[in-house]
Amino acid sequence: MIKYCPTCNRPSDKFKFIGEFCEVCITDKLKEGIPDSVVIERCKSCERIRTPTGYTQSDKNSLKEAMQQALKSKCSISIVDFDWKIALLKFTCEVDGNQATFEKKIHIKVKKTMCMDCYRRTSGYYEAVIQLRGPREPVDRMLKKFTNFIDVRGAFVSRLDELPNGYDIYMSDKKMAGNFFQYYDLKPKRSYTLYGMKRGNKLYRNIYLLRLS
Repeated sequence: MIKYCPTCNRPSDKFKFIGEFCEVCITDKLKEGIPDSVVIERCKSCERIRTPTGYTQSDKNSLKEAMQQALKSKCSISIVDFDWKIALLKFTCEVDGNQATFEKKIHIKVKKTMCMDCYRRTSGYYEAVIQLRGPREPVDRMLKKFTNFIDVRGAFVSRLDELPNGYDIYMSDKKMAGNFFQYYDLKPKRSYTLYGMKRGNKLYRNIYLLRLS
């Protein structure tokens, strides 16, 4: 028996129906609830974009995560095409136990921000000081080994002071500093300095003194 959509009068022998309505009217209704544009936060320094899990390298996958969050849609999305100004999205929605799919163009408004990593880099932030002491040649080798270790793991040196007998290295992540010494089975002398409070908890900077020969 042929039924007709109560909204547009389309017949069921020519159009797919979901419940009492044709798929065309269902998808038109779903489209109305989806905004025509979204705001995506992008770091003006490193150009990573903000996703539900934090700032991530700008690519198709991270844009999909950011847009899914920004659209606040219960439908799942996939990106058909995009150019950072407009994205063609495919929506897959469940309606009365059936799947309805459609495409819609969404304008992308990029909001320039600064991620915490870049903010810390520009502000000279550091959590640990590594004091390398000893003859120049082994100290220079250890400095290179240290910078290579933290570079590939996302940490950074915010300041490097060269001294007559070594270096003072100010680095962003005290946990990473500890990982370096543990990885190479090094035994530096450790101490701590109080530098502030956060939510009632004391914050300490770690100081590592490593003497080489």
